Amino acid sequence: MKFFLIMLAVMFLLRFLMPYIIRFLLKTFVQKQMRKAQEYAAFQGQPHQQQHYQQYQQQSRSQSAAGGGKVKVEYVPQDKRPRKDFPGGEYVDYEEVK
Repeated sequence: MKFFLIMLAVMFLLRFLMPYIIRFLLKTFVQKQMRKAQEYAAFQGQPHQQQHYQQYQQQSRSQSAAGGGKVKVEYVPQDKRPRKDFPGGEYVDYEEVK
């Protein structure tokens, strides 16, 4: 009897305290992620990072001007493409086995 009363008390406590616990955990998690994002954004604004980005842009421009960024698209003939109006398979007659 004592066990059931303790279990009932624990269940009621958990039922009423869990929303507050979950809110607290979610709040701390979101704050931690925001702090990480702000640190990352602050790091991205550093002068040495901007220099690397500018060098990358210059390299990509020079490659595109030299024709290094060509795209090749292979053509698939119409008859080899799968048909979209395929009705299913062909009918196969079967015998019922008892």
